[in-house]
Amino acid sequence: MFRLKLSTFFGRQSVVFGKPLSPSPPRFRINIGGGGGFFSSRTYASYRRFNDSQSSTKYTSPYQYYIQLLKSRKVLYTAGGLLGFYIYNLHEAPYTHRRRFIWIPFWLEVKIGDYSYRQIMQQYGSMILPHSNPIYSRVSAIMNKLLATTFANDDSQQNYLKDLHWEINIIQNDSLPPNAFILPNGKIFIFSSILPICQNDDGIATVLSHELSHQLAHHSSEQLSSQPFYMALSGLLYSITGISWFNDLLINGIFTMPASREMETEADYIGCEILAKSCFSPNQAVLFWQRMGKMEQKLVGNTSGIKGVEWFSTHPATSKRIRDIESWMPRLREISESSGCYEYGKFHNFNRNFFKR
Repeated sequence: MFRLKLSTFFGRQSVVFGKPLSPSPPRFRINIGGGGGFFSSRTYASYRRFNDSQSSTKYTSPYQYYIQLLKSRKVLYTAGGLLGFYIYNLHEAPYTHRRRFIWIPFWLEVKIGDYSYRQIMQQYGSMILPHSNPIYSRVSAIMNKLLATTFANDDSQQNYLKDLHWEINIIQNDSLPPNAFILPNGKIFIFSSILPICQNDDGIATVLSHELSHQLAHHSSEQLSSQPFYMALSGLLYSITGISWFNDLLINGIFTMPASREMETEADYIGCEILAKSCFSPNQAVLFWQRMGKMEQKLVGNTSGIKGVEWFSTHPATSKRIRDIESWMPRLREISESSGCYEYGKFHNFNRNFFKR
């Protein structure tokens, strides 16, 4: 026998965003069989979203967004991967053994040097002295000694240096600011205006050994490797502050400028070691920077009394460079003695020519 039972139940009121909804309409259910009273009532809890749409989280400030973002697993996994990438690409600098982050390959560094070389030649190509000029012979003899020392004392750099096509270019124009540099592809540029400051071969060797040290330590690759980090940090700060100039000033003052000054100091130290091993006088390096300091005062005036000037500079103050070299002097004298520079009649094989055409 079948029994027909009719039961009713009413949905409860639901509240969405603090506004009650109208009660759910009555629903009827017919049960066939089963127990209980004839018009037994059963209640059920029902929930309904407003317009059946998914609720979305709204952030009242960027800080809440970044805090929530840091809690994301994807962000944590990405950060872990970047940390592993950073550790994997830590390399040791020659001589100083400083650990630094470099992920730019050396071949790309050389390509950038080739591009810079073409631009410089377009600008100064007509001012370059011929190889028959006595100044060229003098500079090439000094540079050959420095390169020969580098080959003999730093095996890790030999293959890299052998692959470069070394070339010396002396730009004859005394009205230009004194300068000298070596591109990552081995192209050397010396402005004639720096030669009076050098005064002698030891002074020229001071300049060239410093520039050579930048290439040995791959400072160009180190700077390029940090650029994506600086760009990402600048974008992050801009999303918070909305002020681009302040962000650039902050990044330059905290990261870019100190890193550049550190690389310059490292090049000073490596260059002085190469000087000492090549039997040039490290004492002349101090005298060179003293003359350079006097020249700088004539060009830009005396800024030694202005605090924080070095904080905005890519290079250390000349007075600091002199103090650093003087503090390294005992070590440099030991290197010169161990290299046999003070032994009368000792033969040094500095006759190799790296500039053959």
